[in-house]
Amino acid sequence: MAEERLGIAEIRAKLAAHQPKLEAAPAGVPGAAAVALVFLANASGDAELLFIERALREGDPWSGHMAFPGGRRDPRDSDLAATSSRETREEVGLELGTPFARLDDFANTRAGSLVVSPFVYQIDRRPALTPNREVQSTVWIPVTWLLHPDSAVDYTISRESQKVVFPAVRYERYTVWGLTYRILVNLFGVLGREFRPAP
Repeated sequence: MAEERLGIAEIRAKLAAHQPKLEAAPAGVPGAAAVALVFLANASGDAELLFIERALREGDPWSGHMAFPGGRRDPRDSDLAATSSRETREEVGLELGTPFARLDDFANTRAGSLVVSPFVYQIDRRPALTPNREVQSTVWIPVTWLLHPDSAVDYTISRESQKVVFPAVRYERYTVWGLTYRILVNLFGVLGREFRPAP
C-alpha cells in the first residue's frame, strides 16, 4: 500500500478553512487548557508532528502518556493560544510564533471538568528540545506513519478489574491513545484523510 503523503502546504490550506467547534470552559479555576500541535517539514518535504512522553508523576491523570505539549490556562495568559505557546516553552524549550489554525475543543471528564483547545503551529527547522521535569522524552512522528495501517494497534488497560480496549497508533516504543488520539482523529478528519483502519 502506498504511503499517504501529506505536506505542510496541504495541511495549512485545509486547516485554514476549518471552523472549530468551541466549548464553553467549565466553572472553576482553571477550567480550560490548551495544547500545541507542532508541524515540521522534514528533508523530503513531508510533515512530522511533535509528541511528548509525559513523566511518571503521582496525581497526574496523564502520567506516562503520549501527548502534545500543553497544559492548563494560567490567569496571566492573554488567551488559550498563549497557554499552548507558554506550556510548550516550559515543557520542551520551544518558542512558538502565532498558530495558523485551531482544531475543535475537547471536553475531558477523566481529568475533571476541563476543556482542552488544540492550536496548530509550523516550524521550519528541527529544534534542539530541552524537556523539563514533566516530560520524559520527545519524538517527531512522520504523518505518513500515523496514516499508515501498520501504525494501528489496540491499547488495553485495566480499570476496576475490567479490561478496556482503546484504539491507538504505535511508533517505535511510543503508543498514542486517549485524548491525544481523539485530537488526531479530529485533525485527520479535517484534512480529509482516513485515519487508523482497524488492525
